[in-house]
Amino acid sequence: MSLVSQWFIRHGCVEQVLSALPAYVQEVMEEPGTLIYLVHAPLPENNPNPLLQSLPPAVRPSLLFFEEYASEDAFLAHVKGPAFTAFVDKYGQCFISSDGHPYNTVTFLRREQGFIRGLDSRSPQAEQIGSLNRHPAVMFEIIARDQDTSKAFYSEVFGWRYQNGGSGFAYVHFPLQLRTLLGGIGQSESGVPGMEPGHSFYLLVEDLPLAIDRALAAGGSPHMPITSVDGYTFAMVKDPEGNPVGLLQAV
Repeated sequence: MSLVSQWFIRHGCVEQVLSALPAYVQEVMEEPGTLIYLVHAPLPENNPNPLLQSLPPAVRPSLLFFEEYASEDAFLAHVKGPAFTAFVDKYGQCFISSDGHPYNTVTFLRREQGFIRGLDSRSPQAEQIGSLNRHPAVMFEIIARDQDTSKAFYSEVFGWRYQNGGSGFAYVHFPLQLRTLLGGIGQSESGVPGMEPGHSFYLLVEDLPLAIDRALAAGGSPHMPITSVDGYTFAMVKDPEGNPVGLLQAV
């Protein structure tokens, strides 16, 4: 389910609200059922481009939220969750209020058609290929001998939180990332770690050495050292059951 919501900022509170948004949105990213969470502000009134004038004129100062959730329950978990409630408790007085609560407009949406195009084209390879390739990888599975131990490992190293399905499968939901997906097919090389026949998956990390250290401390083992090829920097570790896990340095 999706929605758009507009909140109206009191004059004199704009800088306070805008400075609070990065930390707040970072907390919302921890909610597994919150798939898209985009916060916008109207362009300034002195915008020089006559083609970019809001009609009807935008209400300033205000914030416009576009949100998408995995389900109605996920939406309710957001509005009752610690990130949203703490933000309202601390900054609610910065917004125009009604009956003691921030006044906002909400429109719930049902998607009919459309697409979301990846916007991360920073790598030369992505610029060359564009969006020609179809059928991207959209899910992975780790079938563990000891599910509880594996869940604890990935939670400790990568901060994963789980949503259990009816059969006990622990789903890992990620927020929408507007970046180009990457995959490839390589030639196996005997005796070279990370180049064994089969398939691997890579997890995006901000700090590659730190991610390796966390994996080893949580019971993992080293597999492939930090390597740079074609503008990508990566490494591999093994989880406690010996499954190889690729780590790709964010650019």
